[in-house]
Amino acid sequence: MSRVILQDETARQAIISDLDTCLLVEAGAGSGKTTSLVQRMVALIKENRCQVDTLAAITFTRKAAAELKGRFQLALEEAFAEESDPVKRVRLDQALGKLGRCFVGTVHSFCSTLLRERPVEARIDPDFGELEELDDAVLRSRAWDDYLLQMQLTDPQALKVLSDIGCDPGELKDFYETLLNYPDVEIVQKAVPMPNFDEIRHELYSFLDWAQGLLPQQVPPKGWDALQKLIRKGIQHRDIFDLEEDLNLLELLSELDRKPGIVKNRWDDPDDAQDALDAFEKLKEEHILPFLRQWREHCYCVLVDFVQPALDYYRDLKDERSKLNFQDLLLQAASLLRDNPEVRCYFQGRFTHLLVDEFQDTDPVQAEVMFYLTGTDLAEKNWYRLIPRPGSLFVVGDPRQSIYRFRRADIDTYNEVKKLLEASGGRVLTLTTNFRSVKAIGGWVNSVFHDVFPQQAIPCQASFASMDTVRFDGKGCDSGIRLISIPKVARNNRREITQIDAEKIASFIYRALHGELKLARTPEENKMGLTENPQPGDFLLLLRYKAYMDVYARALEDLGIPFRIAGGSGFSASREIRDLLHLFQSLLDPEDPIKLLSALRGGLFAVSDDSLWEFKEAGGDFHINAQMPAALDTDTANLFDESFKRLQVYCEWVRTLPASAAAAKIMQDTGIIPTALAGEQGKAQAGYIVQGLEFLASAERMGVTSFAELVSFLETLIDAGIEEEIDLYPWDDQTVRIMNLHKAKGLEAPVVILANPTKGAGFAPSIHISRAGEKPCGYFLIQKRKFYRDEILGQPAGWEHFSQKEKEYLEAEENRLLYVAATRAKNLLVVSIYPDKPTDSPWHLFNKNLTTATVLDDQGSSGMISCEKNESSLKPADMEEARGNFLNHESSINLPSYLDTAVTSLVKSSGSFPSRVMTGRGFSWGRTIHHVLEYCAKKDQDNLDLFIKNVLIEEGRVPEEKEEVLEYVKGILSSPFWKRVMRSKKRFVEVPFGQHVPGSPGNNDTLVSGVIDLVFLEEEGWVIVDYKTDTVKDDEELYRLVDYYSPQLDLYRSFWEEIAGEKVLETGLYFTSVDRWVPLNFEESKQVFYKQTITGGDSSEKR
Repeated sequence: MSRVILQDETARQAIISDLDTCLLVEAGAGSGKTTSLVQRMVALIKENRCQVDTLAAITFTRKAAAELKGRFQLALEEAFAEESDPVKRVRLDQALGKLGRCFVGTVHSFCSTLLRERPVEARIDPDFGELEELDDAVLRSRAWDDYLLQMQLTDPQALKVLSDIGCDPGELKDFYETLLNYPDVEIVQKAVPMPNFDEIRHELYSFLDWAQGLLPQQVPPKGWDALQKLIRKGIQHRDIFDLEEDLNLLELLSELDRKPGIVKNRWDDPDDAQDALDAFEKLKEEHILPFLRQWREHCYCVLVDFVQPALDYYRDLKDERSKLNFQDLLLQAASLLRDNPEVRCYFQGRFTHLLVDEFQDTDPVQAEVMFYLTGTDLAEKNWYRLIPRPGSLFVVGDPRQSIYRFRRADIDTYNEVKKLLEASGGRVLTLTTNFRSVKAIGGWVNSVFHDVFPQQAIPCQASFASMDTVRFDGKGCDSGIRLISIPKVARNNRREITQIDAEKIASFIYRALHGELKLARTPEENKMGLTENPQPGDFLLLLRYKAYMDVYARALEDLGIPFRIAGGSGFSASREIRDLLHLFQSLLDPEDPIKLLSALRGGLFAVSDDSLWEFKEAGGDFHINAQMPAALDTDTANLFDESFKRLQVYCEWVRTLPASAAAAKIMQDTGIIPTALAGEQGKAQAGYIVQGLEFLASAERMGVTSFAELVSFLETLIDAGIEEEIDLYPWDDQTVRIMNLHKAKGLEAPVVILANPTKGAGFAPSIHISRAGEKPCGYFLIQKRKFYRDEILGQPAGWEHFSQKEKEYLEAEENRLLYVAATRAKNLLVVSIYPDKPTDSPWHLFNKNLTTATVLDDQGSSGMISCEKNESSLKPADMEEARGNFLNHESSINLPSYLDTAVTSLVKSSGSFPSRVMTGRGFSWGRTIHHVLEYCAKKDQDNLDLFIKNVLIEEGRVPEEKEEVLEYVKGILSSPFWKRVMRSKKRFVEVPFGQHVPGSPGNNDTLVSGVIDLVFLEEEGWVIVDYKTDTVKDDEELYRLVDYYSPQLDLYRSFWEEIAGEKVLETGLYFTSVDRWVPLNFEESKQVFYKQTITGGDSSEKR
């Protein structure tokens, strides 16, 4: 069969042949951007335009960088295998040999590389550290708090100036955080005089006097309408508060900035209602709004002047610690290249060819770095005037997918680079062939966006480009567009609409997984063994916003459909995390009864309000050392006594243990992780707790050592939120993915569902950055949150103009977001609609193109039939019997339904333990070595000394053993076995597992649990390691130990292969005392041991 000729074939050929021209490739959705980048990289090597170590490929994320690196290696290997020219084969072979010297990574890591090579010229500490986003958030918060404290001590006058305009310093923290995101932007200020309070006071009083005469004397039967309420509020303020005080008057004017409605039948004369509304609107438009505008413009300079020193304070704090955040890396690299021609020349030789992916979402400073590294004039400091060397720059992006303006991405910069490249002899190529979606989706996308995007690009919007799909719909398979239609809901309640939507979507997915959907597969999917029948991983559920993700997760959970949430607010909203914070806060300040109450009422203690009231009524004192009141009934007294004793123990742990060790021990004692796992969205909720513990441990390694600092760090985590969520089951990729739309860029799925049609996008700009001149200028709206609405504290002069300009950009970006949403689907795009309020939906742009789409019918067989939850097998009679015989051991409710045992118990029950050499160190020595090896397998060894010291404290061992442990472990780390572990592709430590084993007839099922010390992945398969710290005298004793422990490893192998679904290459015992790795052979006869022990052993605990 002849190869299909693509419509963009010429452009694709130019990518691999026109190597001496700078190219900007506008690659549409699904057109193979990464493939084009890799092909260009291979061509540059093969045609001898550069060496692999002078090539730099810059990507948007670390994950993308890892993928690109792997694909580049595979492409080089394939090119080498297919190449017949011996000269080119040598080039490709050399490139493969030096592949590790090729830079492939994010722009931040690239800039870090530049700075670490030339720190002196950059005027930075050569040993600088890089701040991750979360660490940076903590440092920002600390700098702000320290700055406010310093102002109280050294400059109270500055605080008084704020007080005089009615502003609390704490209300400016969000503004401070915003400015920190734009260190390269000049804040435009223009002094504006204070408005005339006497004039506005006169106009207001005149209106209130006149309007008071129109109000009914009695409250209308159905209450006051909105305008009447506003007028009454104004009169009350004048009567109660002193409106001669400017700030009191200002507060009332802010309250009057409303759009009230009228109900004419609630006025004595219906005409009075309209007259009053007209008069109010005139007062507002001619006096209130101009006054408020001038006041806010006057305050703007005052607020900016107060916050700017805080920015310097934060920068000084970073300098003291020799830290650079991501933005600093870019700015410092740009400054290094701009101000040092010799350095620029050096790096242009070091990196001769620069390839940049996802350029549409680049930071503007990245463009500056790009042009300094490729520009021919080494002395030119204005990057706009630089001309790149021919062929030195290759940029890939899709302006129709530029969606990160809120993260400094700027489509103006993209357009500027495009213009500069064309003007300097470069070319702009367009890739329109889409390899992702079937034709039914491609045709629909074109029909929607043909009129949304302009035919020619404008400053705020990319031009339209056709999506030329090549995949056919597939005979007998489902493809195209489908609808989920939600019926009318009383008062159009958003939560109820969302709940119905979630249930319908879960039902659709359930039925699809059970045979009511067929998917046409790509050749790649066929190679992976996928059939027409969908898997959970085939579904991607997208929401415009983070809200209500939990509703959709619960609906999937109710039907037993596995899911994974990404980009939500789950960590911050987690009830368990909040309970943990309240507990920690109470331990930090045990004298505070409010914090104690908060901890007791939380899920960790679950003391009811009735019990709290009874305790207080009986004369109880809310203190952990309080005595139980004599008048308190026994059950309640026992409840409080037990709770207080646990809290006393926790306080002792906080006092004596390292902070993170105390936190971990408290979490273990409360049982918070298994409790979370047993509840709704158990995996996700338990994941948040594990993630929180990991962050707390990492914070301690960074120097956050006291429990108070750790609690403050947890508070910052909750406030900042964590978008990247931990996955407790990383090997299980067959899950429905739930995420917000911004997280979905670059992703795809056979079935994409656009959910939650209840909240459209709102455009209320708060920032406008103009990059029209040589220096970017910033205009910022300063706001605070008050009673569920934003109140403006200050605004720059002319904000209405800048706000309108920004709104144009935001509206244009929203359309690009919808383009991203529409182009993720490979086979089927499902859109949720609420016909009663269609314009409220974030997907309303699609409405006119959905009129002919098939609605998934609840009653039909089109994949949308209501599913019932699995009913519990528990019968009412069982519950009645349980109530009466709960304490009777012979009650059926107390008969075990399964056995619970550990792998180690099974091994021990099979025979006697070989005699061992007694060292006097005890089991805690083995646990110590296990903990340290676990740490070394996960982290570098920079803080190994401190970690060993903390482990010894936690295990109750003497600190003097630290050097012995360190020497012991260093011997292991230098061994060939450990080097093998470090070379592995993936590795997991201390992996807990539980496995259900069916019982034989007449015997209960068994839940076997265990913890695998180390498992790592090599090319051929998984390797399972069990550490043994036994003292070994000779080979004979070693053989006895190996024979004794071997069945344990065989069980680990069996369970891991079933859990992970992948082959185990090797299992073995690592005897740490003699640095000996003993691989084991898997024998079928050992399965006999496994079965006999499960059914006949006496170590199982009845449940």
